[in-house]
Amino acid sequence: MNKHKILYIHSGGDIIGGIERYLMWGLKYHKYYEPYIGIVKRGRFYEYLEKSGLKNIVDLKGGRLREIHKIIRAIFNIIRFIKKERIEIVIANGLHPWIFAGISAKICNIKSVLYFRDALNKDSLSDLVTRIGLIITPSLYMANSRFTAESVQNTLGKKIEIEINYPAAQLETFDSIDEREAREFVQKEFKIKEFQKIYIFVGRIQEWKGQDVAILAFKNMKNKAKASLLIVGDYSYSWDIPYYNYLKELAKDEKNIIFTGFRNDIPVLMKGSDVIIHSSRSPEPFGIVIVEGMMARKPVIASAHGGPLEIIDNGINGFLFKPGDYKELSTIMDRLFEDKDLRQRIGLKGYKKAKNMFTIQKSFENFEKIIRRL
Repeated sequence: MNKHKILYIHSGGDIIGGIERYLMWGLKYHKYYEPYIGIVKRGRFYEYLEKSGLKNIVDLKGGRLREIHKIIRAIFNIIRFIKKERIEIVIANGLHPWIFAGISAKICNIKSVLYFRDALNKDSLSDLVTRIGLIITPSLYMANSRFTAESVQNTLGKKIEIEINYPAAQLETFDSIDEREAREFVQKEFKIKEFQKIYIFVGRIQEWKGQDVAILAFKNMKNKAKASLLIVGDYSYSWDIPYYNYLKELAKDEKNIIFTGFRNDIPVLMKGSDVIIHSSRSPEPFGIVIVEGMMARKPVIASAHGGPLEIIDNGINGFLFKPGDYKELSTIMDRLFEDKDLRQRIGLKGYKKAKNMFTIQKSFENFEKIIRRL
């Protein structure tokens, strides 16, 4: 029996975050559909997909949205691919790729899905691309959290039906990693002493992500001499360099704060650590890093706004703190440092919730259930 064919459109570029890894795994876990990923702009993410050995990766030969000739070329390539492969549904992973997906779907007269991966607010409407994207109506709206869906409705000032499908992480990846070996690797890789507790922050270097909150909290810890903080990630855009320099300056007197740069081995780093920190200053639309930390069986501390409120039950399977309050974060970090049983108990309960709600299999099963109604 031939499967129905769907085409995801992604902007591409150099960013490889949780949503990119989620999309990549989707190529393996669809049951009723044969998925393709069309990449508008070649870059680090396209190379990452190529190296993964996965099939059904399509180079759309496009570019930035201000390069009109490249927009036209990418749309032409999408239309040609849709007709050649008999694609039935086009899905845009965000508003920027929706420009390409929405126009192509309208021309080919096929179903389309606009998946909101980012929250909207009134400031979002100052972006021309966003305004254009919101004019094109899809067959179905979908969002990565209730928070994101509500932000879209509030920004538009009207109730539109938006299906919720949480992104996810691959549980098997974390279950396959030996914790002791991961610990030894992290200690050797970053020259961390055996007695030190390891805290880890994973995310792109951007001000709203709040790496400075994690650094300030670590500096405020009473147990910091016996701990290390890994700042995992790099900046993607030149305008993030001043913030990166600020972080380096903020941490310059702390020998136990380590900037790792971009890493491809996030699951190993998490499994080899003790506590995961997610200290965003602005609300995270969802927070795949939180789910990954839970799958690593580690206690996760996250800012109490946005998507994390839908993932963590405070004090039960993780901890929430007031956004930007580094002193409260520091107190929780010290508490977890001093209580091994608490670390293990919260880590295990977090793991069970992630296994029950946020696996790749469950996410794509729900996704297919939604789009089969189109």
